[in-house]
Amino acid sequence: MRTAFLFTFALLSIIIYADDQSGIEGTTPLTVPKELAGLWTVRIENLQHQAVTTMTIEFTADRAVSCMSGNWKRVVVKSHDTSDKHFFPVTEPLSYELENGRIVIGRNEWCDDYLHLKGDFRESAADGEYVEFGLGGGKERGYFSLSRSP
Repeated sequence: MRTAFLFTFALLSIIIYADDQSGIEGTTPLTVPKELAGLWTVRIENLQHQAVTTMTIEFTADRAVSCMSGNWKRVVVKSHDTSDKHFFPVTEPLSYELENGRIVIGRNEWCDDYLHLKGDFRESAADGEYVEFGLGGGKERGYFSLSRSP
């Protein structure tokens, strides 16, 4: 009898836990913000305003892993061209966050070694700075612009 009680209690706990998880992020269908739909061109410049990397990207609704708090979603690099493969990590997992008119695109899965393009997003374009930061501090690496691809 005691075994049946424990089994029933365990089963109810599982059901209650599963029902309780329905409000947690990730359990509802995700969508790309309508203002970010389609393909985008990103131009990344060094501190002397010389273009080093350009890429065509697509913003997805897929959640991205990050050591930082926030609502990070995956970025897919469709094509890229760079004169310095170490300048910006176009072949590594990238993610983005759009919140309150600010967009951040970058490498977020390497804890304490972040590379971010961050700036103001207006209608169908953005521009801002390219920075790196982690536990040891941070520094400005350059600039970026984001525009809809033709």
